[in-house]
Amino acid sequence: MDVVIGRPVVVRAPCEVSTDDLVEDLKARHQHPKLAVWLRMLRSTGVVVRPWSAPPAVTVGRKGIGVRSRAAYEASRDRSVTAAQDALAQAGLGPGDVDVLITSHTTSWTIPGLDVDLVGRLGLRPDVERIGLATAACVGGGHGLVHAVRALRGRTGGRALVVAAEDLSTLYRTGSDETRMQDVLYAGLFGDAAGAVVVSAVETAGAGDLVVEDVWELVLPDSSGAYWGVIHEQGVFFDSGREATTAPGRVLPYLTGWLEARAVDWAAVHPGGPGIISGTLAGLGLDEEKAGQHARDSLAGGNLGGVAVLDVLSRTLGEGSVTGPGVVVAFGPGFTAAALYVRRSGGPAVSG
Repeated sequence: MDVVIGRPVVVRAPCEVSTDDLVEDLKARHQHPKLAVWLRMLRSTGVVVRPWSAPPAVTVGRKGIGVRSRAAYEASRDRSVTAAQDALAQAGLGPGDVDVLITSHTTSWTIPGLDVDLVGRLGLRPDVERIGLATAACVGGGHGLVHAVRALRGRTGGRALVVAAEDLSTLYRTGSDETRMQDVLYAGLFGDAAGAVVVSAVETAGAGDLVVEDVWELVLPDSSGAYWGVIHEQGVFFDSGREATTAPGRVLPYLTGWLEARAVDWAAVHPGGPGIISGTLAGLGLDEEKAGQHARDSLAGGNLGGVAVLDVLSRTLGEGSVTGPGVVVAFGPGFTAAALYVRRSGGPAVSG
């Protein structure tokens, strides 16, 4: 039996906010003496334009955690439905064909979660197996794929639907005397999107299929001070500490130790930032310029959080040029990682 991953479908939010537009809006709203330095850092993130659910003025106008949370969830849910329907159609499947549903959504608090909502809105079977990842955040897409592979072990003919969605523009708020560098940086780094992908357990993989050979996940020891999120009266805040600069590099010995001597010809790397992309590829022994193009292109369109690695994988498979063994790797807070060792045979691009 082989477990194969289809090509992810990514649905981006409709409002495109350029870095230039965001810089001007931030300058109009903030008076912090270090703002000019922070804006230079924002321009260095590699993001050119990010998809938001609404323009900055509308996003800022949402006051309080209740209003902001409802808006973020509703936007994420609607994009999730579209992405999931498109992924199923691409695979030639209907809602009754899904045996396992894995969802990842962090940017608003809701009960029931996205998994329960999607069962009804997609018309999935009421007995579908559900795995809801509510706090995975940026590692969500990768972690969801790992869970899908594990859930399908020994279930030839089984189908899993992985859906990740974030509305990270909810981090953008009005200026105040308490504004910090992280508030400016993360509000401008992230974008809003949903991604969905079908994972299938088949008797024998076909030409061009992306076959999973092994999966891996990690909670990096002593890394709780790298990245985290908290909820205040104004909304969700994302924060980071000094460990954020070293955590990605500390993961690499664990990642390469898991890979051992296995060949890696290509990689779909979580586009958390230019340094994360280049550092991971260097650690894998890959040419940073060639192997990192899809990750850099994805980042230029905004860091999509839990959807990001699905976007990179979709771009990689859509190009149709990668064959042989590769790695899909995602990172998230505090510092966590999830990866899949995959093999793609020669043939047409993966579709379903």
